[in-house]
Amino acid sequence: MNHIKAIDFLESLNAFGIKPGLERITRLLAALGTPQSKYKTIHVAGTNGKGSVCAMLSKILSTAGLKVGLFTSPHLIDYRERIKIDDVMIKPSDFDDEIGRVKKIIDEIVADGGESPTQFEALTAMALDYCSRNGVKYAVIEVGLGGLLDSTNVITPAVSVITNVGWDHADRCGGTLEGIARHKAGIIKKNIPVVTAARGEPLRIIEEAAKKLSAPLYVVDENNFIPPVRLNLKGEYQRENAAVAIKAAELLNEPSITPTIIADALEHVQWAGRFEIFSIDGRTIIIDGAHNPDGARALRQSLDAQFPDRPRKFLFGVLGDKDFDTMIDVLFRPSDEVIVTRPNSERAADPSVVCRRLKCNSIRAEPIENLNDAFNAWIEGKGGNDTIEGNGGNDTILIAAGSLYMIGAVRKQLGMRN
Repeated sequence: MNHIKAIDFLESLNAFGIKPGLERITRLLAALGTPQSKYKTIHVAGTNGKGSVCAMLSKILSTAGLKVGLFTSPHLIDYRERIKIDDVMIKPSDFDDEIGRVKKIIDEIVADGGESPTQFEALTAMALDYCSRNGVKYAVIEVGLGGLLDSTNVITPAVSVITNVGWDHADRCGGTLEGIARHKAGIIKKNIPVVTAARGEPLRIIEEAAKKLSAPLYVVDENNFIPPVRLNLKGEYQRENAAVAIKAAELLNEPSITPTIIADALEHVQWAGRFEIFSIDGRTIIIDGAHNPDGARALRQSLDAQFPDRPRKFLFGVLGDKDFDTMIDVLFRPSDEVIVTRPNSERAADPSVVCRRLKCNSIRAEPIENLNDAFNAWIEGKGGNDTIEGNGGNDTILIAAGSLYMIGAVRKQLGMRN
């Protein structure tokens, strides 16, 4: 199967949307020979920080000389970003081969009257199979949505991780914070250790689930972070993520994972789009994947800590099913300037609606529908009808945030200009 046809097939599976449940992925993996049973795994759920923790764990394992696979979502530019071995993206030819294998099985399932797997289920199967075919010792697997009914919940990990629990995907996880916590606690397995940075009521629910399954529970926060370790990933929130990753790595009981290895790994780990700082033509540009209230709050904390007195100009795009009212309240200062655009998603919020909400907080804001036009206005200081040009100097921090579906395109544009 050539690459164009492979991507076309993968995109066609979008028509099936999101369908929680494990029946389809179980059948798909069985036909592939249950590849997930042929290596050890670490399962990572949580509202925020999942990707960063996965990247840290993958880097720790590979630095320790252990061959490690990594499956994360979503991608920013290329589907292949989701599947890596030792920090190297799956090759296009291998990606196409995996799609070919999965497509053959899906075609047979549908011909037999079965329900077609979704796109995420297909990608999960591809990643698990690719890890098996390449003989990894560990695979770090990020939950797509929730946990209990997520297609990644077919694995029995060496360690389960729940980074934290906040308001996101509530419509698919019970509609309450308690419901969200129960879905994330659904990845806990009998006798398997669990690491979490959750607090309050969500922590109580995780404790309850862990006790029921005799799963040893380790609760950490940024105070557990080892001070001598220098984090390559910026953002105040990464200290807590590092504490979680360190504890999970220690629980693997691998002799080659030493404090020195952990420190070296965290000093060199990379993860795109998380308080990522660029310098272009003397301007400071920050890309952050904050896409829910907790993420927005964490971004604001990092901006206030690291750039307290600099003027700020945002490129902001958000999905309509997110709580962008709260995101606006916690992220922006009255002095901020914001260009609002539409992320590359059918779920994108109307920029004009978001703009009106920003103006309710007396924040200067302008809607620009087209993402490329919005990017140019943001980076060049040229607005449209309401023209936002006041804070375009080199002293101004330029920040892109609000949706992972937007920042991928922004990173691509910045790469073209750098």
